[in-house]
Amino acid sequence: MNLVYNLVDFFLMNNNEKEIFSYIKKEKKKIIFDVGSFKGKFTKKILKIDKNSINSKYYLFDPNPNGQKYINELRRNNKNIYYNCIGLDNKVKRKIFYLNKFFEASGSSFQTILKDDKMWNRSRKRILKFFNIFNQRKLKKFEEIKVKTNTIDNFCKSKKIKNIDLLKIDAEGHEEYILKGTINLFKKKLVNVIYVEVLSKKKNYEVKKNKIINFLNNFNFEFIKEYPIKSVSIMSNLKSSDLLFINQNYKSE
Repeated sequence: MNLVYNLVDFFLMNNNEKEIFSYIKKEKKKIIFDVGSFKGKFTKKILKIDKNSINSKYYLFDPNPNGQKYINELRRNNKNIYYNCIGLDNKVKRKIFYLNKFFEASGSSFQTILKDDKMWNRSRKRILKFFNIFNQRKLKKFEEIKVKTNTIDNFCKSKKIKNIDLLKIDAEGHEEYILKGTINLFKKKLVNVIYVEVLSKKKNYEVKKNKIINFLNNFNFEFIKEYPIKSVSIMSNLKSSDLLFINQNYKSE
């Protein structure tokens, strides 16, 4: 079983952290937001790269309560990690979050706040079929839990966080809502680098990607690079990539 989990993890993860970090390494006291952190894998990789991590602050967000134990392990040697078991959105409210033991154990994708069950269930089943080397009946069931949601704007205001150097978002199709909940910071040019996943049906992918690019262009963000996650397309009817954006004001400094 662990072999299967590791395979899923390997196929669904990108390893672009060194390149992403290079854009903010000049900052002595970094503020990093890891949205959709779960086990904290992205943060763990950045911590290994950040030679001055003791002076940085890492804010992790994930609505899955089962991620707490993994983050606690990270915090043993890094007291500057702040874990928040909430969902991020464009509004403050309560939503349903869908959990699955298979994807949770692998620490990978397809746990989401989205209610479009038809699309997601079809994709999940195809991925489970791709790894059809053990009994999957129990793993096809999804648990629903109610979670609190907040906006990044509200969170930063309440915590008196003045800027974000790196905003990473991996929210399984929910990224547009999270970005819309960060508009006030965008307007004030207080976010420097954005690393966001785009996940959609293959036929809708380009439309969704361009929608995010155009949205961020309105706030002076330059689209730098696209990192395709090819395995998602192989295993499902979805297409996924990570997109890198840099605030042009920050780039010119």
